[in-house]
Amino acid sequence: MQKVLNFRDLGGIPTGDGRKVKNCLFYRSAMLNDATKEDIEYLRNLNLRVIFDYRDEDETVMVKKNPYGEIGAKYINLPAAMNNDKLFKLKKSSFLSRVFLKFSLDDIKVSYRNLPFDNESYRAMVKAMQQGEVPFLQHCTAGKDRAGMGSVILLLILGAKYEDILADYMKSLEIKEHIEKQAARFVPKALRRVIMKRFEPLFVVDKALLDAAFEAIIGKYGSVENYLKCEFSLEQSDITKLRDRYTE
Repeated sequence: MQKVLNFRDLGGIPTGDGRKVKNCLFYRSAMLNDATKEDIEYLRNLNLRVIFDYRDEDETVMVKKNPYGEIGAKYINLPAAMNNDKLFKLKKSSFLSRVFLKFSLDDIKVSYRNLPFDNESYRAMVKAMQQGEVPFLQHCTAGKDRAGMGSVILLLILGAKYEDILADYMKSLEIKEHIEKQAARFVPKALRRVIMKRFEPLFVVDKALLDAAFEAIIGKYGSVENYLKCEFSLEQSDITKLRDRYTE
């Protein structure tokens, strides 16, 4: 892909029963709005049934290009609620107020502790799995946090082990420098070094973040199985059917 970053197929990831996720069914990426003609043609050739866009409205209106009609898949924009007051403050504050904000890794952990729960965006994704609406693509802006958690949930359903889920998650670290450069464009040069240092945790991909999500899941439900049952109404028989359909 030329301008669609952080793009990958989840196919080939091993599962705990000795199988692996089938190829060419589940994709994840950063936003598609910078897609070139070649990127769009590539995405068209994947025969995507659905594209899940987990961005908020303020993110989608910032970009002018909209490639979804050309790709030919059903487009579903369901923001993945991060329920993070500090990030909400960042979105709503003036530039002058943002200068004085500072983020830590613990601030980002708040999002990861909240994302797995009561998120209609991920319920829609799981429903698509059950209804056989594949192949599909999950994306957000950078493709690391909200699309990352959607991919985590998908892989949990299919029986992937934590270490393999983590390995896929950490691949998003490859675009950290690019994300920082893109964000820096909106900061005056005189303040860029200071502000980007304050905001650096927003751009990271860290095992501690995924650990925070898993700790929250187990802390609330006691097990992954209970989590999938309570959040997505997946009985063990449903999970078995999905694994038989989507792994080999």
